[in-house]
Amino acid sequence: MTTTGGLTHDERYAAGIAALGAGPVRTRRFLDGYEPAAAWTALADGRHDADPDHAYQSKALPPLLDKVEAACGENGIAVLIYGRPGYPPALLSDHEAPGVLFSVGHPSVMDTRARVVIAGTRSATPYGLSVAAELGRDLAEAGVVVVAGMARGIATAAHAGALVPAAGAPPVAIVGSALDTAPHGSEAHLRRAVTERGAVLSERAPTSAGTPVWCFAVRNRMMAAVADVVVVVECHRQGASLQTVKAAVDRGVAVMAVPGSVRSSASTGCNALLVDGVAPVRDVHDVLALVELVIAGRSGITGPRLAAPRASDRPTAARAPNPLAERTLQALDHDPASLDTVVRRTGLTLADVAHALEQLVAVDLAVGAGGWWSRPSR
Repeated sequence: MTTTGGLTHDERYAAGIAALGAGPVRTRRFLDGYEPAAAWTALADGRHDADPDHAYQSKALPPLLDKVEAACGENGIAVLIYGRPGYPPALLSDHEAPGVLFSVGHPSVMDTRARVVIAGTRSATPYGLSVAAELGRDLAEAGVVVVAGMARGIATAAHAGALVPAAGAPPVAIVGSALDTAPHGSEAHLRRAVTERGAVLSERAPTSAGTPVWCFAVRNRMMAAVADVVVVVECHRQGASLQTVKAAVDRGVAVMAVPGSVRSSASTGCNALLVDGVAPVRDVHDVLALVELVIAGRSGITGPRLAAPRASDRPTAARAPNPLAERTLQALDHDPASLDTVVRRTGLTLADVAHALEQLVAVDLAVGAGGWWSRPSR
């Protein structure tokens, strides 16, 4: 059943509930065990068990339903209800999955592709912006969905890069503001481009005034929930990107960081993450190797394609004979490592690593002596 404004009956009431202004946990509780219209009626009648103090009874009025539905129609915003068709499958198993999502574009682009979140500071350096754009470009070219927050700095650089390959995987943005809040200037152009190719998602209901600080924490939590891997490009010591890292760690999502200058405050957070043991990112090959490990055996997800070699890539990485050899090569440096160490670094079986090392030696990409392995001296 579709209402006159373009939303279905359930979507109209779910959108209205999201617009009441409750936090994400309580909004989910409003819908648990209820059909959206029944949940709305219970709130309006003051008998919903998730609103014992009747704090939302006075807000659950018909004009709000009309206002939100009109905003959705005017801005082409879809309403996605947890557990219903169209809701992102990547979020269904998350313990904090939002009960209602709003989207423009095509959120289904995430459903069958690997997803990498690129996070970082708004006050990025030219170095960080360049790295973020390059990673965004190469990941999209490899068929990986680049997810970012569309804030100025690292996030917008990553999305701009992801839009470069004409046949690349579509990018996805997750934002803290309502989708009827129009950005300005270059940000407006970028949002249109991301919407046309991919999707923009938000938990914030249309017509919601302002963007409380908690909305950005919610956004960061949702980015971590959809990620196969989170890559932090530049981050200050107390940067907001660390919220995404914490949410990822809480969910068992792999985190990587781009090393930066010890003299740059914009890299302090990343360098600290590396000291704590997260995997370093030197180029897209490092990210793709981890993505392949993470999604191995997962049904319905298309794995990444190795990015085409570029002049800026490490030449030795581009010449590795196959993905297993590439992964093994990434575990080697110029300091000799034992075979056990190489196996641990790659996550591969001993047999696979031994075979890959033989292939790398044959093409002069590895040397071994006395059970110790390294890259050849150049």
